[in-house]
Amino acid sequence: MMDELWSRGWAEAHKAALQAREDLARNGRPVPTLWDDLRKLVRDLISPPVTAKCSETCCDPQTCQSAA
Repeated sequence: MMDELWSRGWAEAHKAALQAREDLARNGRPVPTLWDDLRKLVRDLISPPVTAKCSETCCDPQTCQSAA
């Protein structure tokens, strides 16, 4: 019973994902894939993106608890 419900849910989700992929391809937009996400993750691990540094005013020792 549970396997049948799971299989039916997976089949519906798979069908919806394929439909979304076809819609993106039809509109000329790039289709996101798991490999693209993995490449971005590895890229960010090798060379992390530059984050903006906090100015001195946001870490005032008298008003900021994290400066203690």
